[in-house]
Amino acid sequence: MFDGIRRNPWLKEITQRWFWEYAFEVVSGVLWSRSTWVLLGNAGTFLSALAGAVYLWSRPFSWAAYGVVQLACLFSQAVAMIPVVWPGRTATARDVGEFADSHQGLTVATVCGSWIFGVCPGLFLLTFFGVDVDSPPWSAVFLSGTALMLACIAGLITATAIADKVKETRREAPGPEGVSGPGDSGDSAAVDSGGFDGD
Repeated sequence: MFDGIRRNPWLKEITQRWFWEYAFEVVSGVLWSRSTWVLLGNAGTFLSALAGAVYLWSRPFSWAAYGVVQLACLFSQAVAMIPVVWPGRTATARDVGEFADSHQGLTVATVCGSWIFGVCPGLFLLTFFGVDVDSPPWSAVFLSGTALMLACIAGLITATAIADKVKETRREAPGPEGVSGPGDSGDSAAVDSGGFDGD
């Protein structure tokens, strides 16, 4: 049995130093990719609202608890806006627009998906089973969904305003070497995959 393990080509690869160096490089590239921050921020927004609903499910409503859930959702949305606020020194106006579009798409999907497949069906089921509207489950579902929705709306408005300013700044900045047009005329493919290039 041990001879078979020693002869296994996959096991031999994972014991080599180059394998772990390559794995670390791949993982680092994914973690530092700007698209990853948008995904993590919106996932954090959803999980914060979900955790708030679970916490408030069996407890009476309090503004303090709701405020904590709201702040957690807003913080997660701030994380999702990182690519728009700090797109990288080599990013062009086109790159900023792509980051803003990515943030907008995922954020809209988060808030719409949560309400269509979570909040609305949850409130319908509570009504169907005759749960009192003044009970903790009602406030847990509705207020957690509201916290998520308000955070996403705030994130969309803020990201749009910041993206416009950042794009204007990039258009006025000189383009990279070999590019004759303004800041938005360069090749943007390598910016996102390259991570935080010197921010």
